[in-house]
Amino acid sequence: MSLIKTIVNNFVKKKEAQTEVSVDESIKKYDGIDTTSLVVYAPKDILELNKVIDCVAGGQTIIINFASVKKSQYQSIVDYLSGALYAIRAKISRLENQLYVIMPKSVKLATL
Repeated sequence: MSLIKTIVNNFVKKKEAQTEVSVDESIKKYDGIDTTSLVVYAPKDILELNKVIDCVAGGQTIIINFASVKKSQYQSIVDYLSGALYAIRAKISRLENQLYVIMPKSVKLATL
């Protein structure tokens, strides 16, 4: 199973957003992945995006789940985040509907 699918199946497809994330043993088996710098986050509104931007600016990779965001706010949140990420030269890539990975410039995304 690919790393992205493992992360999605184990962390993101929960009914409720998690406040604490534990690292699954199946993720630890991949060599070269620093699990301490992977953050899974589910913001509820646009005000919480500054945490995401700060983490990415600090060199962390974020998997962000927009499932708990109201549909009326979704587009403005994605626009705000895209502008901030452009300013700090970070990258955003869509994994699934309302599920994105955000990476600093130094991180490359590859599928297994």
